Amino acid sequence: MNIEGIPIKQLWKLLSWLPKFILRRKFNPETLAELIYIDIMARHHSATMNLGESASFEVWLQLINLSPFEVELDRGSFELLCGPALSASILKRQKIAPGEITSLRVHGSITDGQATQIARIFSADKSNSVGLAGHIDFNCALHPFAKNIGHLDGINPRILNANAR
Repeated sequence: MNIEGIPIKQLWKLLSWLPKFILRRKFNPETLAELIYIDIMARHHSATMNLGESASFEVWLQLINLSPFEVELDRGSFELLCGPALSASILKRQKIAPGEITSLRVHGSITDGQATQIARIFSADKSNSVGLAGHIDFNCALHPFAKNIGHLDGINPRILNANAR
């Protein structure tokens, strides 16, 4: 049988006839978490920090569901590490089909003190990179699981209105 010509979804459908207790054993929460790929979006401006009067930040993530099951993003909490730690959360539930690639928008506000500190850091050294850490909870037909994002580094944000500080 030529496996190269079969889409990954078709291979996963072969597992669907197995009883749930076997699938739960094979696909434990740790295995399911490993089958969710999360990274910074590759195109255009994936991270922006607006340090103007109403300061805010935005980071776009790409999420790929490599598991054979539909998963539902339940909630997520993130920290953008750029000198001060900027917190954000996602509370909107989103279903992600097997093999689906989706994007997530992580955004939040920046206090005046944090914006001033970020402007100072980035004006001194324009090559500063930013990191992102987080935790996402998922629901699945087998069982709920969590995915920890240890530290995505090398994010080069677009800084807007730094001269306003």
